[in-house]
Amino acid sequence: MLNGVQSQPNQRKWIAQWESTKPLTDKWMYAGETHNITINTLIIITDGQAMWNINGNNIHVAFGNLIAVEENSVIEVVEGGNLDLAGWQIGFDAYSFFDKERGLMKFEWHVPVGDTYQKVQLTGGFLSSISDRLSEGLPDDSSKTVVDTQLFLYGLLKNLYHKQASEQQTIEEGVMRSIAYMQEHYDEVITRAQLAQIAGISQWHFSRKFSEICGKPPLDYLASYRIYRAQEEMLLTSAKSQDIAKKVGFEDAHYFSRRFKQFTGVSPRNYVHTLHRRNVLSISPQYAENLIQLGIIPRAVIVTPILLAQHQRLLFKQHNVELLEAKQFVIPIELIQQQKPELIIGHFVTEDIKKKLRTIAPILTGLTTDKDILLNQLAAIFDKQEEANKIQTQMDNKVNAARIELKSYIQSAATIMVLRVEPFGYRYLGGHSSGVSQLLYTKLELSLPEPLKAGEAWFNPCSIELLSIANPDYLFVEKRVMENFSAEENMRKLMESSQWKSLKAVKNNRIFYIDTSLWVDGNGVIGQALIIDEIVSSLLRHTSDEAQ
Repeated sequence: MLNGVQSQPNQRKWIAQWESTKPLTDKWMYAGETHNITINTLIIITDGQAMWNINGNNIHVAFGNLIAVEENSVIEVVEGGNLDLAGWQIGFDAYSFFDKERGLMKFEWHVPVGDTYQKVQLTGGFLSSISDRLSEGLPDDSSKTVVDTQLFLYGLLKNLYHKQASEQQTIEEGVMRSIAYMQEHYDEVITRAQLAQIAGISQWHFSRKFSEICGKPPLDYLASYRIYRAQEEMLLTSAKSQDIAKKVGFEDAHYFSRRFKQFTGVSPRNYVHTLHRRNVLSISPQYAENLIQLGIIPRAVIVTPILLAQHQRLLFKQHNVELLEAKQFVIPIELIQQQKPELIIGHFVTEDIKKKLRTIAPILTGLTTDKDILLNQLAAIFDKQEEANKIQTQMDNKVNAARIELKSYIQSAATIMVLRVEPFGYRYLGGHSSGVSQLLYTKLELSLPEPLKAGEAWFNPCSIELLSIANPDYLFVEKRVMENFSAEENMRKLMESSQWKSLKAVKNNRIFYIDTSLWVDGNGVIGQALIIDEIVSSLLRHTSDEAQ
C-alpha cells in the first residue's frame, strides 16, 4: 500500500487504497438503469455525455468530467442512449491511521465539496496522461504496477482537493446572483428594488453596475429575457398570444405585444412567418445541413474542424454560412454573443450552457438526432412541410434502391458490424438506436451479429473477446477521431491480436474503414445519402473482387 496521506477538514489523517478499475458498461447508457455504488468511486467520462440522477440530484456529465461518489450511493441513468457516453469507474477504500498496535481502520470518506457527490473538470493535459493507464485495464500483482495504480488514484483525488481561490464576494457576483434570480422567476412580478436587495447594494449602484456588466438596464434585460422565452413558446406550442404573455411574466397582453414588436420588429402574430429571414445560428453542423436543405440558411454554425465532414464544409461555403470554430464538446458562448443571433438552434446541451445561451437569444435545443424526425421537427418550426415531404420521398427512394442492390446480402442474413476503435477501448454500433444504426439494421434490413443484439445504446462497450464471439461476415471500422487523443495504439493492439486475425471478415478481406466526420457527425440529409452510397459500394465492390 502506498503511504499517500490525505486529510479532510476537522478529521484525522487517512489513506486511499485502490480496489478496482473497470469501464462503464452499456447499462450506463440505458435510461432507467440504476447503479448501486457500494464503494467510494471516481468516475471519469472519456467520451460523450449523459444525464444522471445521483442520490436524487440530476447532474449532467460530459467528456473530461471526474465525478466522485461516496459509497452507498445510487445513480440512475436519466438520458444517455444516443449521447455517445464512455468512461471508467475507479473504486477505492479509505482507512484512517491509529497507533502501531491498532494499525489501520476503515475510514468514512466524504467528498470535499458537495453532499454525497462532486463533479470537477479534468484538464486536457491530465486526461492525456491517464490515457495509457485507463487502456491497460486491471493491474497485475507486481510492486511497480501496484504503486503506479496508487499514484493514479491519488492523482485523481488531487483534482478533487484542489483549493479554489476564496475571494470575498464581489459586486459582480451580486449582479450575477440577481440575473440568476431573474432567470428562475421571470414569470413573476420582479422590481428593481428586489434585484438590488438580492445583489446586496443600493438601487442606484445596482443599476449602474448592471448596465456596465450586461450592456443594458436590469429591467430591459428582464424584458428581453421574457421576450426570448415567449418566442420559444410560439415556436414550440400552439398557445395563444395572451396566454404566452402571462406565462412569461406580462400581465397586460397589449403591453406584451408592444414590447414584443420593439424587440423583434414584428407583432407576436407575424413572428413565426418571419423566421426564414432572421439571423439563425446552429450549434450543430447536422442541424445546419438539414436547415439548408429545407431552404433556411443559417448565418453561422459551430464546428469542430477535425470533425467537420467534407460535404458540410463545401455546403456551408456555398451558402456563405460562417464557421465558428470550437473545441470538441465546447460551446463557445463569446463567439455566439458576437454573432447577435435572433434564434439559436441545435442539439442537447447542459443546463448550465442553456442558461447562458438563453440570455443571448431564444434557443431551441434538445431536438432529436434522428434525421427523419428532426427534418419534420424543423419543417414544423419553419413552416417547410412541403419541402420536408419532398426530401423524405427522395430519401425513401434512395433507401429502396439500395435495398434492391443489397438484396442478396439481406436474404443471406450476412452479418454486418460497425466497430469503433477508441483511445480508451472499443465499442460497437447497436441495432436499436438512431442515425446509422437505424439506417443499417432497420431501413436497409441488414443483419447484426446475434451476440450484439442485446446492446440498446448507440455505441456499446465491446471487448476483443466479444468481437471474436460476434465474428461478423462484414466489418466497418471507425477509428474514433478526438481532439488531444489518438486511437492508433488500440488499433495496433487490435490488429496484432489473435482474435482479430481469426475473424471471418478479416480472413475474407471484408474490412471497410469509415470516417467519424461522416458516419457520426455528418449524418444529415446529404450525409446519409453519402453513407448509403458507401455501404452499397463497399459491399458490392467486395462481391465484384471475389468474382474476379
